[in-house]
Amino acid sequence: MKKFLPIFTVFSMFATATFAADLTPYVGLGVVVDKAGTSAKRMGYDQNSADKIVKNGGGDMDFDSAIAGEFTAGIKYGNLRGEFEYALRSASEDNYEILSNAMMTINTSTSVKHNSYLFNLYYDFDLENSNWTPYVGAGVGLGTYNQYAAVDIDFASDMMPDQHIIGADDKKKEFEWQVAVGTAYNFTESWAADIAYRFNSSDVEGEFVYAHEVKLGLRYSF
Repeated sequence: MKKFLPIFTVFSMFATATFAADLTPYVGLGVVVDKAGTSAKRMGYDQNSADKIVKNGGGDMDFDSAIAGEFTAGIKYGNLRGEFEYALRSASEDNYEILSNAMMTINTSTSVKHNSYLFNLYYDFDLENSNWTPYVGAGVGLGTYNQYAAVDIDFASDMMPDQHIIGADDKKKEFEWQVAVGTAYNFTESWAADIAYRFNSSDVEGEFVYAHEVKLGLRYSF
């Protein structure tokens, strides 16, 4: 048995070196255009309520398209890539009218700051004699959400001062997931640009929150 020990040791060292040589670390930056949505309703006006303006009392929210940014760091092994993603996202709906009559006009606006901490796993498809590398992937992790809601009440009479009311929800931490399909273009062995579609989603206090995203990224492999 002892005579095989040096052979086993050399083989282990060779296998470890080969495995390490096949690992390719990389970092990347991305710009994301997203269109967010949610099953939650906007604030509404209820004449029978003591507060009149009630949470989730209005229609469906319609968030504006927004720009997000992200940083990624990962390792590629063969056709697989595993990476950590940190992204800064936001969504907003500005000045939606919930009541208008002879006495007053009430508008509401909502904004959400959303940060993502995700681990993504991708599979790259090698194309012979091509600089293009299509890929599919999915990710799971943690999302933090901080929502701000504002109500503006404009009275028709100058005798009543207009009101601007701001309410802020506490920051919430929720499980988050996403799926992606995209393709990368390899300028060199080190530099690549990629474009991808992603669907990002979470459950925040029982409400379905999601975003359709188009990502443009730049990746550097060491």
